[in-house]
Amino acid sequence: CSKKDSYITTPEHPLQIAVDGFLQKMVEDAGFTVPTVNIVNSTNPWLAYSVGGNSGNPASMNVGNINMRANNNDAGWQSGTLVLSSQVQNVAWRFYLSHKHSKDKAAIFDHYMTYIRYLVSVWERYSNVIAVELLNEPPIAGLPLVTRIATSRTDLFNFYAAVLDELDSDPTPTKAPIVIEDVFGTSLPPVVDAIAEILGIDDISNEAYTKLKEWSAKDQLIYEFHWYPSSLTQATLQQYFQGAQFLVGLIGNVPIYLGEFWTSTAEESAYWLAAASDLGCNAVTYWQYVNTTFTMTDGWFIYPEGVPSGFTDFSSASEVDWEVWDTYEKTVANGTYWGAYICGAGGGHMGVLSDLKQVNLSVSDETAVQYQNPPLFSGGGHGGSDGASSER
Repeated sequence: CSKKDSYITTPEHPLQIAVDGFLQKMVEDAGFTVPTVNIVNSTNPWLAYSVGGNSGNPASMNVGNINMRANNNDAGWQSGTLVLSSQVQNVAWRFYLSHKHSKDKAAIFDHYMTYIRYLVSVWERYSNVIAVELLNEPPIAGLPLVTRIATSRTDLFNFYAAVLDELDSDPTPTKAPIVIEDVFGTSLPPVVDAIAEILGIDDISNEAYTKLKEWSAKDQLIYEFHWYPSSLTQATLQQYFQGAQFLVGLIGNVPIYLGEFWTSTAEESAYWLAAASDLGCNAVTYWQYVNTTFTMTDGWFIYPEGVPSGFTDFSSASEVDWEVWDTYEKTVANGTYWGAYICGAGGGHMGVLSDLKQVNLSVSDETAVQYQNPPLFSGGGHGGSDGASSER
């Protein structure tokens, strides 16, 4: 690590893609396009709300910096811009290894464990809390260094094992079930999937397998996967489920939880909720319940009057409604904003459970594919609007 490494976005550390020329050529030769960072305001683009910039509260940079919004809106999120940024790649790599190094353990891992222990205490106090999830859609890590990417899955599961070791060492070890996901919850944007396939990802270590089996034997481990194929079909659901079955077979046949999938309507979400349950998933949740009557949007965010939900659907200055942006940005500046449509946070609906029906799920032998590992992603991420369709 050095001062030139970017962990946050500032004028000195602009948002940038962590894919070098050699790797970019390999990805493009495979038929994919590496995303680019969008700039809609080129006047000191990363000053607003940056750390040390004296230009707004840095805690609000993701919502108040217009250039950040051009990259964390729905299109930017689905293209993999943030995931492939130097900032995310550096943070994730260092985070996964933080339990191994004394300085990072004190600065990062120990604080994370304080957070996890708090969540465990919430589980102990409230019967409606089912389990504690360690990370949601953990990314591959370490670009542009091939050696870091290759070990990122190993590093992730070693991180899980370190967390479980810490919880085991507590004076009164928790009884809370812990939820884990594989890299990205098997939900990779296509270009990230391509990079993972090109570079190769190492397997889970024997030490991590041993610790996971210990927690499986205590009935305190749940495996979660996300289902975001290019189209929702019975065949792809079977494929993803079989991938999950393969992994849980290695760690003790723990419960399988389908944690996310998305459709454009409540009726479709209800159908696949039932279908996944009938297939054998032990628990299923959809992306996502939103009280749309309360928020008046399709997510857990409320915008000022006159500011439409999709007003940040821009990638260039010509697409920006500057009057609307100024109206919204004032709420960020004075701290009155209420959530934001970033990182795929839309696409929600209500009334799903009332549409639940019995389904007849059948997958032919020709379409049921046996996976050696959970299948990686080949479609849009959560909250996306890629026109997912269901085949019934």
